[in-house]
Amino acid sequence: MTESFAICIGGAFGLLYMGVLWAAVRILTSGQSVWLFAALGLLRAGLLVSALWLAIWSGATAVDIAFGTLGFIAVRLFATRFVKPAQAGGASWK
Repeated sequence: MTESFAICIGGAFGLLYMGVLWAAVRILTSGQSVWLFAALGLLRAGLLVSALWLAIWSGATAVDIAFGTLGFIAVRLFATRFVKPAQAGGASWK
């Protein structure tokens, strides 16, 4: 597996993970069930474990997994630093 491919796969899993996290936060702030929020937390954990299992199962080396993690971190940094909040006021749950 090439490094650029591993970074792209890590970024794709990062996008999926951040999408589920975004949905979970929306559910929590809208006043819906906290159990649904917890279920989405388990889904996020399952995504990470399955991504690691898939990488190991496909024969990825430690370097490939490290580059995949780099892609995941890049998506996380983009989501936390460059995406603007939905509302300028304080959070409704505070």
